[in-house]
Amino acid sequence: MAVNFQERLRSSLGAALGIAFTAIISLLIARFFNLSPWLVAPLGASAVLIYAVPSSPLAQPWSVVGGNTVSALAGLIVGNLIPDPALGAGLGVGLAIGAMFTLRCLHPPGGAMALLVVLTGAKAFEFAVFPALTNSLLLVGFGLLYNNLTRKPYPHPVLAAPREASGLLRITQNDFAEALAQHNEVLAIDTEELNQLLRASELIAYKRMAGALTCGDIMTPKPVIVVFGTHLREAWQVMQANDIKAVPVVDRAHRVLGLLSQEDYRREAGVLEPQAPDRGLARLLEPVRTVHTDKPEAAGQIMSLVFASVQASDLVAEVMPRFSEGDHLHVLVLDDKKRLVGVISASDMMRALFHKAA
Repeated sequence: MAVNFQERLRSSLGAALGIAFTAIISLLIARFFNLSPWLVAPLGASAVLIYAVPSSPLAQPWSVVGGNTVSALAGLIVGNLIPDPALGAGLGVGLAIGAMFTLRCLHPPGGAMALLVVLTGAKAFEFAVFPALTNSLLLVGFGLLYNNLTRKPYPHPVLAAPREASGLLRITQNDFAEALAQHNEVLAIDTEELNQLLRASELIAYKRMAGALTCGDIMTPKPVIVVFGTHLREAWQVMQANDIKAVPVVDRAHRVLGLLSQEDYRREAGVLEPQAPDRGLARLLEPVRTVHTDKPEAAGQIMSLVFASVQASDLVAEVMPRFSEGDHLHVLVLDDKKRLVGVISASDMMRALFHKAA
């Protein structure tokens, strides 16, 4: 596995401490209530999942506790109905898997739990509560403490769906969902996390392709611009005529004041006409003949003050994450005095990378 020594040590130590904690507490409970057995072997496999791969869906608290407990019950049911362990073994494991799928708590050690119950001839249904349920709760409880103290979030948080990328990355959320449907098999990793890994891998590949390219190498020089006071209708026409989605807003010294995008227009149109954005856009573009108006008229009134900027000497590989994450469709290239010298769009990035790759 591609993990460093520190992570291997963290996992090993966590499993050792987790099993020791579970064993000690369970033994104390068993002695107090005169119970036996007090620790089950499948817990060792549960520890591997909880402490070595805490992000796996198979290692989450409900999977561990629910999977081990329902599997113990499955083994007990089969063991009571079919005395012959040779006949009951397979049925017990199969019933356990079906139950775990139904309750959405699939946990591989659960199969071992059901098999253990059948082979040992356990008949008392109390076994499902102690040791199966109790052991699982203790191991998960210690896992919650240990994993989070060692900066491994547990339970593993559900990752937010990524925003739509700008087109730099070729794998979309729908592509990934379709591939998973075709695969039709349970994965021992959260699907959203796997998607993130695939996207990160593609980004690394793009960085490798970029090599020593600089922003100055791929930028569009002398880009189309507007000034603060440019009327919104005129700025819109400029974007439409040049087939661009955003235009820098500069002052007389060519210093950048902001970035005006089609998204800014859509936002303001929605404010003017929440129920009819198209009508709102028409109102926004229509010049006002009166002295006073409540709606914005100039580019500087609706432009975004937040924009990404780089210098011409910056490496393309350093700028690429801003496109791949979908945060920015355009990056402005400025000189030492913050004056605009060029613009890099997602299409500029794609052309440069694929031309180099070819």
